[in-house]
Amino acid sequence: MKKNGILCFFLIFASFQIFAGTSFGNPDLNADDELLFTVRHNMVGTSPYKSLFYSKLKDGKSDGSPDILTCYPEQMELLNQKEILQIRNRYGIARYSRKTGELSWIEKTDVMPENIVPVVPYDVSPNGKYFCRIERTSIYSGNLTVVNTETGKSSVLCENVLNSYEDLPVKWSPDSSVLIYEKNGAVYFCNPDAVLRGVEIDERYRKVGRGTINSVFWASSKYIAYIDDYLLYRINSKELYTLGLYSGIIGQGKPMGRLPFQFNPLTDKFSCNSEVTSTVVIQNSRFFTYLNVRSASCDYMDVIYSRPYTESNASLVGTYVFWDEADKPILWQEILPYDRTAEAGAVYKLDSVSQKVLELQDSGKPFISPDGSKVAFFAGSTVYVYDINSWKRVAALSGEKVVSAIWIDDLNLYIGGEKTIKRLNIITNQTELVTLSSVTSGYFNTSDKSIIADSGKADFYRFNSKKRTWTKTDEVFSFAPGKQNGRYRVFLGTTPNKNYENALYVRSLSKKAVTIPLYKESAKKQAEKKKVALAFELYDNADGLPFILSELNKFNVKGSFFINGEFIRRYPSETKQVVANGHLCASMFFTTANLSESSFVINEDFVRRGLARNEDEFYDCTKNELTLYWHSPYYAVTPEIITYGGNAGYTYVNACSDFSEFSNPNSDPEKVIRKYCQGLEKSNGGVVSVIGGFSQSNHARPLYKYVALLISVLLDSGYELVDLNSL
Repeated sequence: MKKNGILCFFLIFASFQIFAGTSFGNPDLNADDELLFTVRHNMVGTSPYKSLFYSKLKDGKSDGSPDILTCYPEQMELLNQKEILQIRNRYGIARYSRKTGELSWIEKTDVMPENIVPVVPYDVSPNGKYFCRIERTSIYSGNLTVVNTETGKSSVLCENVLNSYEDLPVKWSPDSSVLIYEKNGAVYFCNPDAVLRGVEIDERYRKVGRGTINSVFWASSKYIAYIDDYLLYRINSKELYTLGLYSGIIGQGKPMGRLPFQFNPLTDKFSCNSEVTSTVVIQNSRFFTYLNVRSASCDYMDVIYSRPYTESNASLVGTYVFWDEADKPILWQEILPYDRTAEAGAVYKLDSVSQKVLELQDSGKPFISPDGSKVAFFAGSTVYVYDINSWKRVAALSGEKVVSAIWIDDLNLYIGGEKTIKRLNIITNQTELVTLSSVTSGYFNTSDKSIIADSGKADFYRFNSKKRTWTKTDEVFSFAPGKQNGRYRVFLGTTPNKNYENALYVRSLSKKAVTIPLYKESAKKQAEKKKVALAFELYDNADGLPFILSELNKFNVKGSFFINGEFIRRYPSETKQVVANGHLCASMFFTTANLSESSFVINEDFVRRGLARNEDEFYDCTKNELTLYWHSPYYAVTPEIITYGGNAGYTYVNACSDFSEFSNPNSDPEKVIRKYCQGLEKSNGGVVSVIGGFSQSNHARPLYKYVALLISVLLDSGYELVDLNSL
């Protein structure tokens, strides 16, 4: 499989074990030709979980599409004055009414989802009347749209927006009356109701100023904070339309103060107190500055606290800022310890010095209560609620891994777990079951023909077919699932479709004898998927590494990291972190020098020694061996160098495209991904290269910040993601 020492990836990639596909299980057939079964997906994109389905058999097949009975909370939103809980997952969209206690599916897929990617984010207005989303027009981008949740009427705010799996470029006012959005290097505002009714004034009169969505912050319903270059402005929300019409004459709002540095809207973020008299600016995701306004003017602001992230035991993944009742900032840092794979958290009060108030293990991002007085977060299998001012624990709920959470009001939350969705009251610490997220198995109760679900922990639930929800029962059941009745027999069998572990078959025992799969697609032979490996290039900068590792963990993907000797010497802790997270490590030589330049005289001894030195430094650092894959820095190579590496026992790895982030620093992420996809199409698969950080040039929009988009594009294109060690 070698030719001139270059590995032909598209021919001999093997699948990493995580991509086992879709599997059916736990069939139960009753005397009325009703069938229960579970479906589990074990693919890149989201966590695997078991969903329970119901089907009525007729003429040897399902009478209509099988009906899903559970509802996993991949994403949750509150609509219609928070009376409706919206639950979204790979199967569609369901809505639960607090008034009626009923759950109904408003959108549902008719086919079994195969290429699973994360559910895209919605940004819902605080009153739940509107939401924003990106309606995809391609696998790369779509239209940023505002939608009325009751009528479904929508309007496009901006076209050709990159698909996002994190945050949308919008910010709602606390009273939901104004929406601020980013478009073509500027920030605009609108009244969502006026936009949807088609009576909003022309967009050119609704411009806040240049920048991105990072340039604005809703300090309160009354005030918007806006940073342009060095200046912080305060804008009265009631004066927005006047500002838009006469900004050329009256400026961009009231100047509050000058920053001691230039604000970069592509890489920096900020947060303000309610009166825009204090602000915290986060530069390049890792430098924190807390400033106070001296007097509302263009004078420099007082620097209260200024410090970079310098922890020696973890890398920084993300930061959140909120404010206590004394208008003091709280800094919440999401970190990835060097020696563990689970993300953790650290919470600080900022003043002239930082005071740590909380340290968290295996934690997620914080959820602030509507009145801003409490914060909820989940750590492992427990949800915690703390008072922001005293930092005393208010409530806690344990029992299952939490997937998502959302505040209903200041006293109640919806907690979306891997087994159940519950409503938690933080005063009584009591819960109310909404529905089941997933099950171990489901059965027909022969005594009353009800449907019973087993959660796997000796907890049983009864299905309410009218409300389509579940109720916990104290009864203890022992079931023998039915495999056949007088008309049919059901069984799990093999399938030629490699996207499935098995298929669920129905065999007719009367009339015309025939055996057919319940889902036709599950037994159809499919062409082999093209294979792609994600190669992350670690030269001499680690800026992107925490984000890359976090995204790979969310997507359940194993990457292949090419590590340069300069990186190992500069970042030994980060090198160990890659190993600790279970990713494959390959060599990128011991120096970042371009080996193809004429100023170098490269012989076999030089290549052998360079590869050996990188091996030794990696082993000394991690006590692990590098795999015997390599490529030269910047993929700059000659046939002789490839031969020399092959003689040293190494297989050379080429990227799928000659297009490079280094040589095209100003290319937007969509162009880079398009070039890679074109290269993959030509070679029938291969290696996609992502640089983990830049020390020699300035990249405002590096590809590593769009790993989620890259992975989703590859999955949507039908590729299978593997690592080099799968060979």
